[in-house]
Amino acid sequence: VAESSITIEGVGAVIDSGLARVASHSPWSGLPALQVARVSQASANQRAGRAGRTGPGRAIRLYPLEDFVRRPAQDVPQIVREDLAPTALLLQAMNLDFAALDWLDAPAAAAITQAQELLRQLGAEGTTAREMARYPLHPRLSRLMVEARRRGVPVEGCAVAALLSAGDRLPAHAPHASRSDLLVLLEGEWSAYASRLFRQLGGSARGRTPASSTTTPEVRRPSAADSEGALLISILTAFPDRVARRRQGSDVQLASGTAAELAPNSTVTDAEFFVAVEAEDRQDRKAPLVRLASAIEPEWLLDLFGDRLREVSTLQWNRAGERVEAVTSLMFDQIAIETRRTPPDPGQAGVFLAHQAVEAGLGRFADLEEIAAFQARVHFASQHGAVAELDTVAVEAALGSLATGLKSFAELESVARGGAGLLREIERRMPPGTRRLLEEIAPATIRLPRGRTVPVHYEPGQPPWIASRLQDFFGMRQTPAVGRGAVPVVVRLLAPNQRPVQMTSDLAGFWQRLYPQVRKELSRRYPKHAWPENPLG
Repeated sequence: VAESSITIEGVGAVIDSGLARVASHSPWSGLPALQVARVSQASANQRAGRAGRTGPGRAIRLYPLEDFVRRPAQDVPQIVREDLAPTALLLQAMNLDFAALDWLDAPAAAAITQAQELLRQLGAEGTTAREMARYPLHPRLSRLMVEARRRGVPVEGCAVAALLSAGDRLPAHAPHASRSDLLVLLEGEWSAYASRLFRQLGGSARGRTPASSTTTPEVRRPSAADSEGALLISILTAFPDRVARRRQGSDVQLASGTAAELAPNSTVTDAEFFVAVEAEDRQDRKAPLVRLASAIEPEWLLDLFGDRLREVSTLQWNRAGERVEAVTSLMFDQIAIETRRTPPDPGQAGVFLAHQAVEAGLGRFADLEEIAAFQARVHFASQHGAVAELDTVAVEAALGSLATGLKSFAELESVARGGAGLLREIERRMPPGTRRLLEEIAPATIRLPRGRTVPVHYEPGQPPWIASRLQDFFGMRQTPAVGRGAVPVVVRLLAPNQRPVQMTSDLAGFWQRLYPQVRKELSRRYPKHAWPENPLG
């Protein structure tokens, strides 16, 4: 009354709470809802004007001036804040399109797309769309009624539509377990609005509800399993985007992939698959709370929504068996309604196995010291020529190559530590030119005058070095060098007991200055060995 144009004699004051019930819709079900919201400045001014229609008056606002100033100047147009699905259905039934109309306030393109997508999911096309448009309901509920009529449970479908449209809720403590919370609502006390709406939708026309009744209509819960199933299928057709699967206890996964929680007073305690008919977001940012649920059978999804089903094969890691396994799932949106184990694809299994091997640690499949020594050798070569560094990615790629066609750690261990070891695979994967440069700049071994071949050790932060018995170097006048002759190696000269007696990077100077004294000590300790005065002769 306060915001209307009606003039009421004797009104000299208006008390304005600054609040109003605004027509809105549930973001989950799309059904109409009333929300308490702050009014705009225009509405507040219109309320104040009621006090001065026939003479001076006062408007008392129960909020500060600062609040008034911060409020929007005008109310948001209804077409912007409401669900456009009902409008889209009416236009579709009249063969009109949103774009063909000249709107006073054009609705958002995203809202139009969302409404049209819902109609597509509801199957609102052709005859079905025209039948749905006959009912003064949200398209979800009109779709429910159309399907219920087709399946022989029109009264029950009408009753469920009335209860949902009225927003009736379950009692705090449900009387018993059920396949659907909506079946329990049918048995309980209805709100007056739900009863009136039931009669308006045609429930009383079938003689099931006395015309003067304002209490619970005489709608019985379907007794036959077929009838009950027909009603639950009808509910599914109204909420195909709200399919959910129970994970554990009250934890739920919605078809969108979102996690949710089933309300503690829900009667759907056993069903694995169900429809989240009504849910609400919670301010504490926890998962949405499903208030009303209705069980479904996976076979119904196969029958009704075959175009939304797809097969997805994924790889899983069997921790106990330490092997890769393939799981093929029949998916309805983001929910798996059926899973089976299948042989994994060899190529994909190898990549997955290699990833798990890296997570477990390369030490199980290779000699880490050997790999680190090779990386140090490549690093030295990269500092003295056009050789790329050997990073962790390259090492893991080589492990992945070894894992091709394999499915378990046992198989990978056998291959990686066998003849086709990880280091050999790393070398094999290097381009031929790189392998040649590597041997040229950072040779793996050096041949000594007496025929012995010794490994060259490349260590981070240290010059390369070799080690062998002192006698093996007899006849070698100059220090061996790597890096294309630019870097002399450190020579570790060993006694017969394999302990170093001298380290030098100037072998010629050693022979000249230090060898005589070393010869004297070694000949005394190891008289059976030859210690010539001229080691270069």
